Amino acid sequence: MVYGISRLFFAESCPACGLASGGGFCGVCAAELTRIVNACPRCGLARPVAQCPLARMAWDVDAVVAPFSYAAPLDHYLHALKYRGARALGRALALLLTPELTAVRGGVDALVAVPLHRTRLYERGYNQAQEIARVLAHTLKVPAMTRGIARHVATPAQAGQGAMTRRGSVARAFRVERDFTGLRIAIVDDVVTTGATVNALAAALKAAGAAHCVVLAVARTPEPDQGRKPKP
Repeated sequence: MVYGISRLFFAESCPACGLASGGGFCGVCAAELTRIVNACPRCGLARPVAQCPLARMAWDVDAVVAPFSYAAPLDHYLHALKYRGARALGRALALLLTPELTAVRGGVDALVAVPLHRTRLYERGYNQAQEIARVLAHTLKVPAMTRGIARHVATPAQAGQGAMTRRGSVARAFRVERDFTGLRIAIVDDVVTTGATVNALAAALKAAGAAHCVVLAVARTPEPDQGRKPKP
């Protein structure tokens, strides 16, 4: 009875329309987000992939699960989570991912949120990837590991950088000082753009013994041609 009353007064509301929802975005607003159709399981881009990222840089990630395209209106919410202090959006965005977890359920031993450098963490006050990972860990019933995993190089902001520049800036940016021997890891991030960051972390995790690294992200930035609307 008490639980039922509390639900009346503290029901979650959709971050898009403000109406009550069962958790996170309501069905109507979630349907307005652009889904990636026929995604490549290895890189997460919509097929056919014009320029395979695996051919352009080292690719240590074994699979990418990123169901939505980084486009309006989703980009607004991801930007707010990352840069505008909207920490509560981490839960709503994570809940968008939960229907996609069937692909990895039972095949992941632990989650690792992409870590922030301590200076950026201090500036932001929280790690947006950890906010998402916390919800996913509860759903998958696996731990979200943080100890012994660090971003020890303060890389510059990567927005607007190309794939090779991003790859160079994050190379050896991560340090893993714990044993991951034989573990199947899901790397959690908000957006996968070129894949440079998640691959650099996957390389560090595999050097520490991880057997498999899949990426769980809310969104995937499309290839330039995929992001353009066809001419009338």
